[in-house]
Amino acid sequence: MIILLITAMFAQGSSLRLIDIEVNSVVQKGDPVWLNCTFDQESEDLYSVKWYKNSVEIYRYLPKEHPQAQSYEQPGVYIDMDRSSVGHVYLQKTDLESEGIYRCEVSAEAPSFQTERGEKELRIYVLPRETPTVTGTHGHYSVGDLVNVTCSAKPSKPAADLQWYINDKKAPVHFEWPLSPLKEGRLLSSRLGLRFVVEHAHLWHGTLNLRCSSVIAQEYSRSVEELYIKDMPKSSELRAAKDGPRINGQKSTYRLGESVVANCTSPKVKEAPKLRWFLNENEVSPEYVTRYPLVKHPGSLESALLGIHFNVREHHFRNGEMRLNCTAIFKKTVDTSHVETVIGASQQSSGLQVSAKGGGGSGSTCSSGKSLELLFTILLSVWFIYC
Repeated sequence: MIILLITAMFAQGSSLRLIDIEVNSVVQKGDPVWLNCTFDQESEDLYSVKWYKNSVEIYRYLPKEHPQAQSYEQPGVYIDMDRSSVGHVYLQKTDLESEGIYRCEVSAEAPSFQTERGEKELRIYVLPRETPTVTGTHGHYSVGDLVNVTCSAKPSKPAADLQWYINDKKAPVHFEWPLSPLKEGRLLSSRLGLRFVVEHAHLWHGTLNLRCSSVIAQEYSRSVEELYIKDMPKSSELRAAKDGPRINGQKSTYRLGESVVANCTSPKVKEAPKLRWFLNENEVSPEYVTRYPLVKHPGSLESALLGIHFNVREHHFRNGEMRLNCTAIFKKTVDTSHVETVIGASQQSSGLQVSAKGGGGSGSTCSSGKSLELLFTILLSVWFIYC
């Protein structure tokens, strides 16, 4: 009978210990980034520290060689050797080719030749150069008229998430109609239409306020401690970053036919990530997965919990090894902007035309739109007084 062994992460009595992997998960195109690999040799002598991008070596440090550090050219990898040392690598700039999975491997000298590994994903985002634009508006609308307008975001990566608001209230879903984004190289321009018939409830002091909001949220992932289930006692493991999700509930050994039952828990954050289980780099079938409600914590924090359960079979192995991995998908908002259009109703507007205002960042606005609203309110009051 084959006995399968899961070597637990951060196991007691381990000599060489990989403490943490630090890679800024979301970086704006052009910005520099540090790749930090922190480890404790304890009683072991260090043989090497190596960095890989998408499983291709980009940097190595061998204390007994001369020179001790070497780098290898790869697309999107711009290593500053003067600032890099041992496990810490400095990328002096980034571009779209810099995206990928960065892995650190630390190895001890003989006789143990112990190797510890950890990885994190780096995503590059590109902000739009301008605020969104609105097309299709008319100078005036009456009750019963059809509003048919389109909001277009400028090219970005990832594509902007657009949302329409009518008089500062989110537009009903059936008022919106999505349009296919326009591609510009590796960037995307989002588009979202708005179509509805004007009713009295849509007018405030004779005006109709339409606002298109653009949010760019870069998605990125952090991988958990990856379990290597083998048919031999000796195994290597992939360590998680300190702020990554964690696997718990697994046993130290399994026999063929036994059930693997484990849970993956995300860190406590303001907005819990989406968790996914992977078996040998393929996402686990839904029937193997147990979904739980979000766990609420003090300080408006929450965490996600996702279980897995399956019986160990021979076909789960590749070259005598089965890899079980949990990944947390996070989103980080990197840009928010909007464009606002104030339109006068034809029966009361006294010639008020379209006023647009836009802004970059979170909630930035232009004062001209408010001034025109105030002017229109004054004109409307005078009209009532004299009529």
